[in-house]
Amino acid sequence: MTNKTEANFSKLTTMKNKSTLTRISTAVIFFLPFCAAFSQTNTWTPKANFGGTARYYAVGFSIGTKGYIGTGWHRPTQSPMKDFWEWDQASDVWTQKANFGGGARYLAVGFSIGTKGYIGTGFDAGITDLKDLWEYNPSANSWIQKADIGGAGRTGAVGFSIGNKGYIGTGTSYAYPGNPPTDFWEWDQATDTWAQKSNFGGLTRMGAVGFSIGTKGYIGTSTPNQSVYNNGKDDFWEWDQATNAWTQKANFGGNPRSSAVGFSIGAKGYIGTGREYTAPLTFVPTDDFWEWDQASNTWTQKAKLTGGARYAAVGFSIGNKGYIGIGYNDLIVTGPGHIKLMYDDFWEYAPDVCSVSPAISSDPSPSTTLCVGQSAYISASGGTSYLWNTGSTTAFMAVNPTITTAYSVTVTDANGCTGTAAITFIVDTNCASTGISQINSDALQAEVWPNPSIGEFRIGDLGLGIYNLDLYNVFGEKVYADKIL
Repeated sequence: MTNKTEANFSKLTTMKNKSTLTRISTAVIFFLPFCAAFSQTNTWTPKANFGGTARYYAVGFSIGTKGYIGTGWHRPTQSPMKDFWEWDQASDVWTQKANFGGGARYLAVGFSIGTKGYIGTGFDAGITDLKDLWEYNPSANSWIQKADIGGAGRTGAVGFSIGNKGYIGTGTSYAYPGNPPTDFWEWDQATDTWAQKSNFGGLTRMGAVGFSIGTKGYIGTSTPNQSVYNNGKDDFWEWDQATNAWTQKANFGGNPRSSAVGFSIGAKGYIGTGREYTAPLTFVPTDDFWEWDQASNTWTQKAKLTGGARYAAVGFSIGNKGYIGIGYNDLIVTGPGHIKLMYDDFWEYAPDVCSVSPAISSDPSPSTTLCVGQSAYISASGGTSYLWNTGSTTAFMAVNPTITTAYSVTVTDANGCTGTAAITFIVDTNCASTGISQINSDALQAEVWPNPSIGEFRIGDLGLGIYNLDLYNVFGEKVYADKIL
């Protein structure tokens, strides 16, 4: 034969040093388009009320298709809280999970990286500004303490993530009375270490909003110091992960405010609700909601939150939807002697219509179990830019997981519409992959790829011709025989 011949074999296990023919696991691939045609847009829809007690100044974040809310302040008992709840987007059901590992607190920060969630800093029942960080593992429903933030303990700070890095900055601290910190810190998930980055570009503040879009982080609004009885802020700043530089962007479109919520969907950022400052010492809860376009640096007012004005609520996004829940209103009379209302509702926001269908593929197939040491290649398509949860920004990448690992990618198209796709590789820790030597004798030359492999692979001759093919596993057992014509 003069052309390369390819043979595909799905059961050969020559690359394993232990037999695992009876242990076959299935990887999971799912696609979450951020924008769906024909759905209602710029609308709010009520979802199941938050599963726990009504509260405010709580923490919220999302992991995959699940949302999480925990900690916070309960006014009737004048106490911080430590319970932690999971919301399932598919079933619209709340489930209580393991209590937050760091103890009761409020005014903390939260973010997620890959399949893990994080809560840190905040204020406890005493007068302690906290500086700890805790990791939540949904699969184990457990908390593990990580390294403390490098700066001072703080309350009312901002937290978000970019790739496999977490960020915490601003806030207020009793360690610096009258002069709250403007420092900004990066946490590396892989090494569990903190590194100080460029100080926040604006003035000191607490109760600000933070979120990320791609490799950029954003902080805006807030009250300028420890007292909430002051003029609010409406400035908005961008931090570039690549250059470690802050750039001021267009001021927030609404009135100055603090204790708002913010999240991103694709290339758009959203800020809404909060304690709005209309004049010095004049503030009211609000229900307005605004969209920021990263490409044009412009703000557009969207539909108001249907559930009512509030501040100190929780906001996050899952796929192509945004969510706001719980919170507090100073101005609603709820009964004799009660002039304040805590919410326990939860609302879903559908943004304007986009259409993007991300796709992800791999070699070898994700339904194949990987051995420790075996590499795989992942490729995404459907957009013009890509951001993996590892921080990579290319359309494809090589991975070499040592444990079962999920990889997700955010795909953005030319219109700024965004979708996500994810893939999980199952790693068998009872086997190791070392590959085999290529056949390069004078009588026979052949290539095997991918190498190492534990599932489907290809054999190609180098022009000398392969006619009889016998394949043996590491135990000397013939597992395949055929003639190639």
